[in-house]
Amino acid sequence: MAVGLAAVLLSACGGQTPRQASADATAPDGEALYLEYCASCHGERGEGQPNWREPNAQGVYPAPPHDSSGHTWHHPDELLLQIIAQGGGMPNSAMPAFGDRLSRAEMEAILEHIKGFWGPQERAFQQEVTRQQGG
Repeated sequence: MAVGLAAVLLSACGGQTPRQASADATAPDGEALYLEYCASCHGERGEGQPNWREPNAQGVYPAPPHDSSGHTWHHPDELLLQIIAQGGGMPNSAMPAFGDRLSRAEMEAILEHIKGFWGPQERAFQQEVTRQQGG
């Protein structure tokens, strides 16, 4: 009974039960994964590459920004996760596929990190787009 009471008190005070703390400790680190797999093209702060709206001499589009100046926040979660997994995203994109290297949980953690680059209006818009798409 004392253990149950302690768990209730911890959750009422915003603390974590040992099970929750253990799950958080094993959750993928979205920032570390983003820096390892994404930042070399999209920038450490999601700033993207210069002239990302125009194809280069080979007809390939540079990596777009993931911050509020880009268009990532216009798309629902499932589409963004699909692009991370399968690559592409638009014709003539150099975006590689990461589905063979990253788990679903790791891709979701990266997406959550990317959402940290957005302002409150972009977050609200993207959340609504995701909700409308059934996400």
